[in-house]
Amino acid sequence: MKQTSTYHIGIIGCGKMGKDLFDWLTGFPFAVTWVCRTAERAEQLKETFIKKQKRALKYGLKNEDEIRFRSENTLITFVPEDLAQCNLVIESITEDINRKRELYKVLEHVLPEKCVLASNTSSIPPDELFKGLSVEENTLGLHFFFPVAMKSFAEINVTKRTDQQAIDKVEEFLKRTGKYSLVLKGDDYFIINRMFLKMQAGCCRLLESGEMDVPEIDVLIKNNLFPTGVFEFFDYVGNDVMLQSVMNYLVYEEDTDFYLPMKNVLARKVAEGRLGKKTKMGFYDYPLKNAATDTEITRKKKEVLQQITHWYLDGVFDVLNKNLCSRKELERIVKEYMMTDKSPFKLAEEMGFE
Repeated sequence: MKQTSTYHIGIIGCGKMGKDLFDWLTGFPFAVTWVCRTAERAEQLKETFIKKQKRALKYGLKNEDEIRFRSENTLITFVPEDLAQCNLVIESITEDINRKRELYKVLEHVLPEKCVLASNTSSIPPDELFKGLSVEENTLGLHFFFPVAMKSFAEINVTKRTDQQAIDKVEEFLKRTGKYSLVLKGDDYFIINRMFLKMQAGCCRLLESGEMDVPEIDVLIKNNLFPTGVFEFFDYVGNDVMLQSVMNYLVYEEDTDFYLPMKNVLARKVAEGRLGKKTKMGFYDYPLKNAATDTEITRKKKEVLQQITHWYLDGVFDVLNKNLCSRKELERIVKEYMMTDKSPFKLAEEMGFE
């Protein structure tokens, strides 16, 4: 049966997240236009895409009709004007408000009248990001989590001027792709990332005090809470990205002094050029050779573990008390985001946390 496209999705940016969005969206019967910065990069990605399609056909992962549909409905380009037929465009370039705004000034003269312009920004408030655009009623933040295919939720961060029709269109699109969403406004922007901010900041305070070092803190967390330590997570995201995000998130926090050690720790790594896995050095050197696994750390630091756990649960219950989602939905989000099987509410019950 011949496939037909119900959406024409534009993606801007060919970094880690842009590529992940492209790989995910081309798995649906959508027309997809992917815009990169240069003709050379677009050509490289085009060649990779063609090879991938040929392999899928060769090994029976797709049939000829599916390959034909995907080839006819995929455009990899460096020309923003090629987005003129899209009904949803997702921008995923670097987390720089000035570069994003420059791009939007071009796009507002290119995109169709009812096209929704979304940014995958993880920290810049949409009210600031889209301010002054003539198409602001069709703009919003659409924050996906990496890797997109493995996360079943997304945040819709709306501006004061975002039209309800734009929100409805994006919610319907997310349902079509099997994701559920939280619609967030104002002080609730980026609530999922911010949920874990207190725990991350607390770990940086432990590091700055000299009470524990990086491997000790991460081992404590990995042995008791999550499969990835806090500083491993920083390296994975990128310490420069984390620093910029923390700076943006602090506008929502009252006790900013609590987060100063986190800013200082990340700023030092950035100044040293230790940005994480992408530079092969951050809080750790990569590839990791001898990851710490000393279970004795757990036995010696029970009080510290309790404090870290309290910081974690504080963030979870802060979100729950905002009534942004149900307890069941929040439990699902936390388990997916932190890749843990244990419910935060079960953990709170065991600890007698109030």
